[in-house]
Amino acid sequence: MSLEQLTTLDAIKQFLQGTRFVVFNVATDKRERYRWVQKTLVKHRYLLLGKADRGIVTRYLMKVTGYSLAQTKRLIQQYVKTGVISTKPARCNGFKRAYNESDIRLLAVTAHSRTSFSPK
Repeated sequence: MSLEQLTTLDAIKQFLQGTRFVVFNVATDKRERYRWVQKTLVKHRYLLLGKADRGIVTRYLMKVTGYSLAQTKRLIQQYVKTGVISTKPARCNGFKRAYNESDIRLLAVTAHSRTSFSPK
């Protein structure tokens, strides 16, 4: 049985009940998983589903992708807002440097001179 054959919510329910202890992975690449999640949400018309049926689809996505509930909900929320699930580039470190290169050298020299000092 392939995942493409799961076209109805009843089929997904049966799938979830029959695979409690089995772990699945759709794809190894993050972009492919995101694409699959988006395709699944479109295929099952997630925006038009009732609350109970949305829960079934959410559990199905969690089971197959291996994502946590929080991550799955973030992806679904992105789909609901924009209609697309896309990867976001990593943000750079937000911390400012407190010392520049010359300050670091001076601190290193100071620390070295203190350790080499031995009072009599």
